Amino acid sequence: MGAEVDKNESAFFILDKPELNLGAVASGIPNYSYDRLPGLPPSVPAKDSSTYTWLVCPHLSEADLVYDYFLASGLITIVLGKCFCETCYDNILKTGDLAGLIGSGRPMTDSQFAENIITPIIASNGDGPRMTDSPSTAEANNANIWVSCAHLATPTGLRKVYAGGGQIYIFEDYFICQDCFNNIPAESLVDLVYDGQLMTDGLLYERIIESLYEINYESLHAVGHFDCPPAV
Repeated sequence: MGAEVDKNESAFFILDKPELNLGAVASGIPNYSYDRLPGLPPSVPAKDSSTYTWLVCPHLSEADLVYDYFLASGLITIVLGKCFCETCYDNILKTGDLAGLIGSGRPMTDSQFAENIITPIIASNGDGPRMTDSPSTAEANNANIWVSCAHLATPTGLRKVYAGGGQIYIFEDYFICQDCFNNIPAESLVDLVYDGQLMTDGLLYERIIESLYEINYESLHAVGHFDCPPAV
């Protein structure tokens, strides 16, 4: 679990590309739709609706694929404007080559990322099994509960991890950083529950998601992404 992608490679920051090749296959419950959770906002507020700030692997390129994958307990990795399923992330770790992702992934604006990634993740998590032993579940009136590690629980902590090139992992009820993810085999998920912070969907939006767009944009700007010519 301790492997890392090479974030010094210039190709790592390329988000634009001339052609889009979709064709991902996901397993799980089909026919995702936004009305599965009537109380869920149709999309997460987004910072930029015109600039490509994300590149998403083909297996997560559409909302229904994300919904099914996450409902089946799939692992999603986010790092410096990239979003991977577990298979694509493992392939990149093995080969050290981002050419496959650049060739087959889908570039997204913040608005598209909100609509196709974040919103179906929240909806899928709400439709999946919940943590029944959480001490705050009853107090939250059975609202969806997330567990954020302490390093990501505030915008300041999120900025420190993300801008430093750290991976963010999302799976089941968990939203955690690379260090905490790497410690799971030794400390177990139970330790993470009690050491982290429980959040409803609303708190996750407020403390993490709404800050993620701005922090991602700042991080890409810092490495000169927006000064690069489009990929050809």
